[in-house]
Amino acid sequence: LGTGNAHMHGRRAISCACMLAGGASTRPALVTFDCTGTLFEPVARIGVLYKRAAVAEAWKASLARAVAAEALDEDALSAAFRSAFAEADRERPCFGAGACSSEDWWHPVVERTFAAAAAESAGCSEDALRPLLPGAFRTLYHETFVSRAGWRLRPHAADTLSALSAWREARPASETDLKVGVVSNWDDRLPLLLERLGVRRHVDFVLTSREAGVEKPSAELFARARGLAGVAADARCLHVGDSFSRDVVGAAGAGWEALFVCSAEQRAAVGGEALAAVEHAHLESLARLPALLSLGEQPEARGGAHQPSAPVRAAS
Repeated sequence: LGTGNAHMHGRRAISCACMLAGGASTRPALVTFDCTGTLFEPVARIGVLYKRAAVAEAWKASLARAVAAEALDEDALSAAFRSAFAEADRERPCFGAGACSSEDWWHPVVERTFAAAAAESAGCSEDALRPLLPGAFRTLYHETFVSRAGWRLRPHAADTLSALSAWREARPASETDLKVGVVSNWDDRLPLLLERLGVRRHVDFVLTSREAGVEKPSAELFARARGLAGVAADARCLHVGDSFSRDVVGAAGAGWEALFVCSAEQRAAVGGEALAAVEHAHLESLARLPALLSLGEQPEARGGAHQPSAPVRAAS
């Protein structure tokens, strides 16, 4: 980014950062967070977790089944999962919203993942794995990916949410309330997972793409969040996330302010041209967010050459 853009966005970036500083008129009425990659992350690669479930189930059956499961290639499982997930999302978007249950949506994803990985793993076969699938699915769906067995909080996530809760609890009753929520492309297990991770109590609502029937970056999902929060149509809203295409572009396209939380490497992968096209602020972790919210510290400005007073919009 050129120095001209950074200078032009100085005042706008301060506006994004002064989220809770000053009077009610300068604070956003709503702050929402993305989940995967922002608040929490898998404890291990997907292939590792899928293999772990298959091996555990195999040992209940026989040594031969266990040998076959142990032969599964973890990289092949991870690659097969990405392909199976994308295929299922094309066939029935939003985790099957309006078409099937979340559990029924995930069945073919798990089955296709194991089948494709078995074909790529020496010493393993789809026939050997097939009897293990019902038990492995139960483990993955009802245990691993809805608990600390599969997910861990991202660094500083708990502290950030706790700080927001403490700030809200300490505010004078006469001040307008700040709403905090979660907006995520997830299925209907998300509230339970947030509860088990110990952070559900810090947010006023959890909105998933499964519930809404639309996914980020759709502006409709952000409009639903605004409605759930009960904030005015012209109230300032901020979304915090780690995906440029879904979180930043989505929030900006809905007229929200966007805070892009990612590493320097992730930001570089987006590319300067894309970064410059959408006005947003950036932090490399959630660690500085509580200070920003209370002190108005300025994050690094990003985005195209919009006037500071103009509404935040995504480039088409």
